[in-house]
Amino acid sequence: MILIMKYLISLIVLFALISCSATSGIKESTKVFSLEEVKSSGFKVGGKFETNFQDSNDSTWGFYKGREVAFIMYPSVELAKSSGLATAKEQTEKIEIVEKNIGHGPNVEKLTCRGYKPGVGVSGRGGLKLNSSFESNLGLTGTLLLNKSNIFIKEHENINRARPCVRREPLYTHYKIFGNLVIMVEPLSTEDENDTTDFVEIISSALPE
Repeated sequence: MILIMKYLISLIVLFALISCSATSGIKESTKVFSLEEVKSSGFKVGGKFETNFQDSNDSTWGFYKGREVAFIMYPSVELAKSSGLATAKEQTEKIEIVEKNIGHGPNVEKLTCRGYKPGVGVSGRGGLKLNSSFESNLGLTGTLLLNKSNIFIKEHENINRARPCVRREPLYTHYKIFGNLVIMVEPLSTEDENDTTDFVEIISSALPE
């Protein structure tokens, strides 16, 4: 009987150690952060979202350590966990391409082109074409950033340098609910899913306690 008890205790201790190890890198918070506190983490504000997200009191996108990230703020932690979670899923929604190059959900505001072939132009094709000024928006990931307004130019304009958009997807693919915040992150083409998830944790760890 004593041996059985020792064995059970050993299993419980081992399970606790494994569980602790699996979650040690995940930070949680119940704090209501202000925009100034978000900025103090090293986040550089780039602009505001056009969408009025349900129940949110502020939303901004910008850059942290050279990559684009976004924060959607809520009056309380509870609203972030409910309305914020729904918004995060909505803004990172990828769908199977069944129409043209559309690989994003209907409500995604920040889009990016992925999978384009460098050096391939679109001159000589009929219809509406991508604005060549978008080429200046190529970022660290080698993707083409798009807004939902002013995407197209007139057919007669010179667009020889424009690149075709193979897949139009959400710019942000990873998110985390942290306190009253929704944190969304752009992935890099040089990293895998775990690396992008780790970067989200780096951002949350940089926020003041």
